[in-house]
Amino acid sequence: MPKSTGPVPFLDPEKVAYWYFRLNGFLQIENFVVHPERRGSQRTDADLLGVRFRHRAEFLFDHRITMIDDKYLSLTRRFDDVAIVEVKRNQPCSLNGPWTDPDRRNVHRVLAAIGCISGENIEEAAGLIYEDGIAIFGRTRIRLFAVGRTASPDLAERHPEVLQLTWDHIIGFVWDRFRAYREQKRHVQQWDDSGRLLRQLADENDRAPFIFEAGRRMGLTREQGLTD
Repeated sequence: MPKSTGPVPFLDPEKVAYWYFRLNGFLQIENFVVHPERRGSQRTDADLLGVRFRHRAEFLFDHRITMIDDKYLSLTRRFDDVAIVEVKRNQPCSLNGPWTDPDRRNVHRVLAAIGCISGENIEEAAGLIYEDGIAIFGRTRIRLFAVGRTASPDLAERHPEVLQLTWDHIIGFVWDRFRAYREQKRHVQQWDDSGRLLRQLADENDRAPFIFEAGRRMGLTREQGLTD
């Protein structure tokens, strides 16, 4: 377990989630705001909105290197993936009302703003996402993701296709990626503060201490099972 007990730089949980999806090849917008059609306050926002194209290849000219993305995401060359991500810190994985209440029609607005499917398919796709958490149209797969401290049996029962990601899983994957591809991920000067800090902690710690230390800096509670 890390020895440091003094003040430490804080890790924003949404930034940690951002780096998890970035390391898996997603291009992202943070705090994607859904605006109303008429004057008034915003409808809602998605903590992260990401797109990953099916032909992604991080090392085009060196075929000796095959960077394996997280198998839990079931990424495939069959689909371009669109991720609508809801992030909770010390709560179980969950989805806010705007992503589960079809009367609000926020999923419709997000799909229109992204432009990943034609307008004539938005109504059907939004209905599928509200009902199941996933919609597939041709080569495009749109999914809801819930990030949280623990998995939620209730969410799994109501929306089994919504992919739940716990912090232990996310942080563990980040360590695995940095350690497996240490040389390829060596030049991080242009990364933001959170990315550089995660890389530094991965260099300084084995897997379990890294999960503990990153979780401590994110303000995760221990009583819910933080790895130590």
